Amino acid sequence: MQAAPESSSKTTVAPDKDKQAGLSAIMRKLRCLTKHRVCGMAGVAPPSSGIAPCNFNAIIGAGTEATRSRLPMNVIGSGGTRRQFLATATASQADKRVAVVIAAVSLIAFAVAVPFARTPLAPMPAFIPSYEAALFLIDLVTAVLLYDQAIRVRSYAVLVLAAGYLFDALIIVPHALSFPGAFAPGGLLGAGPQTTAWLYVFWHGGFPLFVIGYAIMRRHEPFRGWPSALGVKLSILASVVIVAVVVLLLTLLATAGHDRLPTVMRGSDYSLLVSKGISPAVWVLTLIAVAALWRRQSLVVDLWLMVVMWIWLFDIALAAVIGSSRYDLGFYVGRIFGLVAAGFLLITLLVEMARLYAGAVGAADNAEKKLLALLRSQTPSTNRTGKGKGTDSFVQQQNIAHYRALLEAGKLDDRQHAAIRKLLAEEEAKSTGMRSEPEAQ
Repeated sequence: MQAAPESSSKTTVAPDKDKQAGLSAIMRKLRCLTKHRVCGMAGVAPPSSGIAPCNFNAIIGAGTEATRSRLPMNVIGSGGTRRQFLATATASQADKRVAVVIAAVSLIAFAVAVPFARTPLAPMPAFIPSYEAALFLIDLVTAVLLYDQAIRVRSYAVLVLAAGYLFDALIIVPHALSFPGAFAPGGLLGAGPQTTAWLYVFWHGGFPLFVIGYAIMRRHEPFRGWPSALGVKLSILASVVIVAVVVLLLTLLATAGHDRLPTVMRGSDYSLLVSKGISPAVWVLTLIAVAALWRRQSLVVDLWLMVVMWIWLFDIALAAVIGSSRYDLGFYVGRIFGLVAAGFLLITLLVEMARLYAGAVGAADNAEKKLLALLRSQTPSTNRTGKGKGTDSFVQQQNIAHYRALLEAGKLDDRQHAAIRKLLAEEEAKSTGMRSEPEAQ
């Protein structure tokens, strides 16, 4: 006679357990997306309402300095959440198809321009300042965005790539200032006849080296955290200083050390760059950079950087290998290729950032809606059965248990320990208040 009541009791409790499990999963997703204040205060992951915290072990194992918590690194290495960072986002098949189409179109445009590359056109000295001013802004903004990604994913490889774009932006300045006819008949900075040509070689030969360094480091980098926030700041500062010093030295070599460099210009003709093998070597270096970036499972940044270097091959070929003098068709078209190539990665960064942000906002909104639906569906059942203390009480009890587990683990520094103690006290006070409300009623 007792079996029937037990069976009915089980059938009423089971749905509640299912709701609790679903609520736990949604609460975890919501808190990871919205970055609970525990991450900001104590450098640890937030409690996840009954299930494992957001990669808490990875954060505790990475270091105990509270300053690390300013960076949203609790998602690094936690599976699917790594897609939230552009620098670690995997390229989709649609991305690859678009990249292939762009690469094919650029190849066709290059093939059409090749027969006319040495056709002389009217000199336009104002073309260089306009073109390189746009290029400077594009490269500088791209460098800033990549530095931001380097901070967020704590990747030395991305830092090297950001430094490469900074190098590209900075070396444009002396190249434009020293270009004959742009700002002065013979150029500024004490430029000689060979100065601009050699700055072009340093510019187009230096950037592929950064890309190759990025590709090599990316293949062997496990995406582990940097030792501290101070290490992040010092690494970025060091890269900026090093790049600035390198650009300054190369500028001095091309100006003050002008006579020590081989002759590559004869008036407006730079065919000696080809006959001496200098510009072909730069072209081959760029081709090596394209090959180094090739991977079957490409990241978004890698894919579009490969497109950038692919188009850069045509820039160098038209402007410095097939073309032989200033203001011929190859001179103009090659630089247009270079401007288009520079814009691709920046546009990709901006579009992907907007897409990832929209996805994160949408996921958070969906999680909130599901949570609200569970709250509405759970409240009547708990009132009818008289069991449980409501969703808020359930969440608080899970938080209290998580905070106590953190304190008992003994892996926190003093600041983290104090922050967790404060949060524990707050949750216990809320829980006590909720228990007292039914008694007062």
